[in-house]
Amino acid sequence: MSRLEKGRSMGPNHTHSEMTYQAERATQLGDVTATPDYIIDRYRRCTHWRLFPKEFMFKRLHDIGLTDKKVLEFGCGEGVISAQLARLGARVTAVDISPELIACAERRTELDGVRDRIEFVVRDIVTTPLERNRFDVLVCHAVLHHVDMQFVPNLLASLKPGGLAVMIEPIAFSRSLQRLRDLVPVEKDVSPDERQLSKAEVDTIAGLLVDTEVTFFNLFGRLSRLFPHCNKIDRGHPLTKMALISLHRIDRLLLALCPFLTRWCGMVAIVGHRSPGGRSQAQARRVGALTNPAAACPR
Repeated sequence: MSRLEKGRSMGPNHTHSEMTYQAERATQLGDVTATPDYIIDRYRRCTHWRLFPKEFMFKRLHDIGLTDKKVLEFGCGEGVISAQLARLGARVTAVDISPELIACAERRTELDGVRDRIEFVVRDIVTTPLERNRFDVLVCHAVLHHVDMQFVPNLLASLKPGGLAVMIEPIAFSRSLQRLRDLVPVEKDVSPDERQLSKAEVDTIAGLLVDTEVTFFNLFGRLSRLFPHCNKIDRGHPLTKMALISLHRIDRLLLALCPFLTRWCGMVAIVGHRSPGGRSQAQARRVGALTNPAAACPR
């Protein structure tokens, strides 16, 4: 079974293996530190929001105003984004399946001085669904590819009608490119059942929302992982920063001129609103067709 096919329906051991992996990850994080002010400034200004997925996410959140919005971050991990959201004015409910990562997140928010703006919840939404119609905003950053797609509608139901969902996820629409990626000698930090989302999954998630915007990233930008200090462009070498920005600008130009190149991108941003009237029958059929392909066949 290929990695693209693996994990479409998570087996009974998925929760255990995921929690074991995340517990090990928590021990490898080392000492948690406060979020530097220059990072908060970056996501407040979002100067390069057209180039980088995370800045794009914060730009869309700023478009509706974050101050005192009730934001759900699903799969908050060690609380990096939760702390940033709180420091930018949101009131955050941060959910994760791992108590060890939640403990790291709590320490981070204490150091950031925003502990009173964040509610942490250790929960497996498969067994304990979230409260419905509660949140103004849902944020998912590189987490949906860990879960079974059949639970995405329940996750979206936690939004108030008309609430905004912003999701950033890795994708793999091309099997040949996936095989090539597996040959690249770059260490991959992945959990046992992790996989990139397929085109069918992206289309299904987008179909659950209204006024949906789907934006692709990391065509040649995926090569940035080969750059030294690629994750430190705010305080890294100026030539490295210039090269990374140029690479992502080339992506934007190529994707604008040749939309078919999205097939070879590595990241997608899905932005949309929960329907004011709830899910339509057509949306329900999309989920059923994805989680139970036989249901999509005419009888």
